[in-house]
Formats: sequence, C-alpha cells, structure tokens
Amino acid sequence: MTRKLMHLILPVAAALCLSTAASAAVTDGTYTASAEGKDGPVVVETTFENGAIASVVVTEQNETPEIAGLPLEQIPAAIVDANAYNVDSVTGATVTSDAIKAAVADAITQAGGDLADFEASADESASETEAEVVEMEADVVVVGAGAAGVTAALASQQNGAKTILLEKAASVGGVSIIAGGPMAIDSRDQEEAGVAGTFTIQEVWRDWMDYNCWLCDGTLFYNLFKDSGETANWLEDNGMMFTFMGNEQAAHEGGYPTYLIYEDQENKYGYYEVLIDRFTEAGGEVYLQTPAFELEASDDTITGIKARQADGTILHISTKAVCLCTGGFAANEEAVEAEVGFHLEEFSTGTQTGDGAAMSQAIGAGKGKTIQQLHGITSFSGIRTGSGEDKIAQAMYLPNCIWVNTRGSRFCPEDLNYDTALASNSTFAQGEYFYAIISKEMAENLQASGASYYGVDTTVNYEPTIPLFSLDEGWEGFIEALDDGVEKGIVFEGESAEELAENMGVNPENLAATIAQYNADCEAGTDQILGKDSKYLTSLGEGGYYAVKARPMSLGAIGGVLVNSNLQVIKDDGTVINGLYAAGADVAEFYNNSYPLIEGVTLGAAFNGGRMIGRASAAYAQQ
Repeated sequence: MTRKLMHLILPVAAALCLSTAASAAVTDGTYTASAEGKDGPVVVETTFENGAIASVVVTEQNETPEIAGLPLEQIPAAIVDANAYNVDSVTGATVTSDAIKAAVADAITQAGGDLADFEASADESASETEAEVVEMEADVVVVGAGAAGVTAALASQQNGAKTILLEKAASVGGVSIIAGGPMAIDSRDQEEAGVAGTFTIQEVWRDWMDYNCWLCDGTLFYNLFKDSGETANWLEDNGMMFTFMGNEQAAHEGGYPTYLIYEDQENKYGYYEVLIDRFTEAGGEVYLQTPAFELEASDDTITGIKARQADGTILHISTKAVCLCTGGFAANEEAVEAEVGFHLEEFSTGTQTGDGAAMSQAIGAGKGKTIQQLHGITSFSGIRTGSGEDKIAQAMYLPNCIWVNTRGSRFCPEDLNYDTALASNSTFAQGEYFYAIISKEMAENLQASGASYYGVDTTVNYEPTIPLFSLDEGWEGFIEALDDGVEKGIVFEGESAEELAENMGVNPENLAATIAQYNADCEAGTDQILGKDSKYLTSLGEGGYYAVKARPMSLGAIGGVLVNSNLQVIKDDGTVINGLYAAGADVAEFYNNSYPLIEGVTLGAAFNGGRMIGRASAAYAQQ
C-alpha cells in the first residue's frame, strides 16, 4: 500500500472550528522562526498575504525521516488550510509537529499578529454528542504496527484468518524503523556470505543463557530464534530486503555473525509499506490513528476489543484472538522514572506507553518482567543519538577521553565505548549522568586532524554505516560546538582540574586526584586499575579542560506483558488467557536486565515473535 493510499484510510480528524478571517494587524511578508525538534532546530518560513497564512515551508531540519516525514508534509499544509497554527499534531511525531507549530506561532508574533486570531478550536458540539460505535468482526486483531505487529498481521492473514491491524500513530513501523536490522541464523543472506552452518541455534542459545546468568526464559529464546533464518527469508519474499552485516561493533569482532541490516538504510519505512501492501492485498484491514483501549474476555477467553478513531468513533470488534504488539513503555515517562529512579533518554516515537500491559492486566493477566534496554550514551544536546550530527558527543565517543561520575572518579575503561551495551550499562550504574573529559589541546588537535592524530584507527558505530567521529578528517566545528555547549550549561570548562570541578559541581580534590593518576598512568603506559588499552592513553596535561555532560541511553523500556514460552499471555498462576498473545517490546521474559552482546536480537525477536503469534492466533481462531 502506498503512502498516498495509507493517507486515504486515515480516520477523519475531529471537527474544528477554524479561524479563516484575515487579521488586519498582521504585516504581510515572509518571516523566519525556529523551534526545537526531536533532533535539533526546525526552521520554518511563514508567509502572510492579505492578513492570512499563505504558505508554511520547513527550510531546515534534522529530524528522523521515517518518523518525521508525515508531520513535515502534513502540518504545514494543515496550518495553511486552517489559517491556524494550533492544528492537530501527527500522532507518533508530536515533537516535530509541535516544533513546526511553535515556529509558525513565533512568525505570527513577529508579524504583529495576535495568536488568538490564528487559533483552531475544537467543535464544542462534538463533545456533546455521544461517540458513534461501529460493530465489526474479525478472526484476529493485531494491536500495534511496528515490526512485531506488521509481521503478526501479515502471517495471520496469509494463514487464512480475517485480520484487522490497529495502530495508534499516523503511520506504520514504530521504533522498528530506527533499528538497524534483525538477528538471524542460517538465512539466505548468511548462506550467500558463507557463514550459514558455522554456528548453531544451540551454540547461540548457550552463550545467551550464560551471558544472562540464566535469569531469563531460555525456552522462549529458543522458540523465538530456531526459525529465524526462515523468517528472514519469508520477509524478503514479501519485499523487506536485508544485507548481511555479521557484526557491526568493533568489540564484537569474532562473535556470531548473526546481524542482517535493512538493505536500504534510507528507506526503512518503505519496507513496512511493502509489507502492509501484502497484508491488504491478501484482504487485511489497517486502521491508523486508532489506538485500542480495552480488551474483552469471558472465562479467560478473548471475545473482543475496543479502539477509538481520531474523530472519536469507537470500533467494537468481536474477535477470537488478539495479538498485543504495542512496543513497551518507553514513552511513559512516569513509568520509566518509577522503574529507574531518574529520567532516562529513550528511543521512542511517543506512542509506546504500555498499552499492551495495561489492557492485559485489566482482564487478569500478570505483570511481566520489565527491563531497560540500555544501549549507548548520549549528550544533553537533544540531537538524536547515532545520527552522527552531535558534535559535542564526539568527545565522549573518543576512547582517549576519560569518563568520571558525579564524585569525580573514573569507573570503567573508556574503550568500553566500542560495545554500546556495556558502555551504557557502566554509565547507568553511575546514575542519571556522568562526564567525558578531554583537554583543550586535544580538542584543537582533533578539530585540525581527526582522531587518527591520537592513534585511533577504529570508529564507534551506533547505527549501521554511520561513524560517530572521523578518523582522518578534522572535526570541523568541534571547538565551536563545545563552547556553545558551555553557554548552554551542557559542557563545562576549566583551566585547572579544580576550576573544572567547581564548574561541574563535583568534588575538586577527587577530580584533581583522578586526573593526576590518569596522567601518571599515561606516562607509565599502563592503566593500572581499569586496564584501558594503552594505545588510547592520552595525557590530559595540566589544563585547560572540557567536560561534556553525558548520560546513558536506552533503546526502549521493554516488557510488562506476562507470557509463557509460546508467547501466550498468562495469569500469575500460569493460566493461559485463550486467544491472547504478545510479542516484540511488550515482552521481556527472555532477557536478564540489559541489551545482550548478540547483535540484532531485539528486532529479530520482534519479527520472529510477530510471525510466531500471527500463525498461532490464526490457527486458534479458525479451529
């Protein structure tokens, strides 16, 4: 299904009383304004003609295309059509939507206008009318259209079940379009690369269990990945293409070559559109901007589900089976902080709020394991981790820097950065944030010559094909970015260790002792306690210094839905809720408490789990 067709099936938005009258107070012309988006400033030009908004053009932005594409296209047009800045945001991309609207509001003010003259207000009569209820039927209903949900819906429909796919956002793909690719064993791509058969599911399973200290459901892991090569082939047969990567991170060299990546890293969203095409061609139905909110069950057996469209219409669907694929709870800040103890930067499109867990628990299911999938580190710049655009973050990605906690002490070898999971785990253990310190002399040499000046010959990669710093080219704009960070309070400087510590808010004696000990270790050529590779031991000298405030990153808050080893949703006592299944980030039972070292596991679990429950739910519904 093309993007155009997907737009046609969007539910009609709630009726608005639009401001269409021109405001005489507005001075015609073009005005430029910007507001902070998800990945940096969004710059917008707003043109007024005859006192009305004539055009809205986004001229600069660094948003994630797969998520921000719809608001960048739809919000400017909606503003012009409504002659109002406060139109409805695109669900799943509210930060980008709000940035465009804020920039237009700024332009209205610049033009001498009154914001009240350019506001769209909800039709009061709509709230007074009882919501329409539409009765529907399906064999299987899938909730959530990320990797697990799209795969489950396609598998269900292809296995003969009449299937409806519900998605809260205005587009499909969810967080899965940010991911790099899935884990697989013995896929066609691995056969072509000559690695199929060089390792087995049993070997991977054993290493998985040992790494996770056996604090996970090993049978579920086996069930998820025993047919992973076949699932990858099936996805390719349906139009989602992969390329063999093996292992991406330098720290994993020599590990199991499990990693496949999306063949076209610039068109991940397009692959999900192709799968949706296959689904609708087979007779499936998709409802976007239609979040499910209530499961119905009788005698521990699913009987129906309710969902609400954007115009308030309730879809009451009688069904025999439901697949929960709602993506975990990374966008539920209250739940994340309750679990973690502090704010944690998460990958999320804003729709992953724990809906699957809430709905299943409301009908008696147990609370499943939850974990933070710690993966990588990020600065406080607001620029998306892994984009390669965050200049101040280059300081903390460089293995020659030192990391210190809020006590001013080092806590791990900084070349741990070459494994994004371990880097995040070690920094998370320090609390909400830590600091990466380099000398000003280092900053000057890096800006002039790149990381190779200090003997660094391997980049850090967070996403496939995107190095996070340059080896042989100078880090253009690096010092300017650091100085800008000082102005914003997210980078600190000092001519001495004590002055730096005062500005950072850490104990001056501790930080001075830490830097002195590190410099001595660099002189001796051995990191005595933490054991960083000697080739990365670069003395920080006697001053001055930069300290970049940094924090751990999470790929997502995973889990909350309790399942057995077959992905059937269960009660605390193990009783199966007949016809209810879950997969993807709603499930954490096969993890211990962190992102594993085997690459592609999360997306692989979503694809394989989605296919697994899609087939199982179809069989159950048709028996």
